[in-house]
Amino acid sequence: KLPSIVLVFLYLGTSFFGQLGPNATTFLIPTEVFPTETRTMCHGIAAASGKVGALVAAVLFHYVTEVQLFMVSGYASFLVSGYASFLACFITYLMIPETTTLDLYELDKKWHHVLSGSSEYEGPANHPQHLSFLEQK
Repeated sequence: KLPSIVLVFLYLGTSFFGQLGPNATTFLIPTEVFPTETRTMCHGIAAASGKVGALVAAVLFHYVTEVQLFMVSGYASFLVSGYASFLACFITYLMIPETTTLDLYELDKKWHHVLSGSSEYEGPANHPQHLSFLEQK
């Protein structure tokens, strides 16, 4: 039997690392990536998508263990969860631009150029440092 303090630290550790990745992609990134006019709506959609994904995973988790999908040593559901996490990490890396050192007003200017249908935006938001991996190609 594990001591209570060990269980508390295990719980805190899993909570910290569980919130570190998924919470950043559904809460922090949308506040930087979307333009000001649509930021709250897009932020809500991103948060809702994260919640729906968690719900679907929780419901399907039970069926994955019953079907024995990708069965390796009895840990099928954990493998499926791990593969889904790596896939999400890969998609995030490919699609999300780096906006750490970029002024958010520059993103708004770029967005307004796109909406107005004017010629290509010329500014810091188009610097390769601030583009996603796919946009750099």
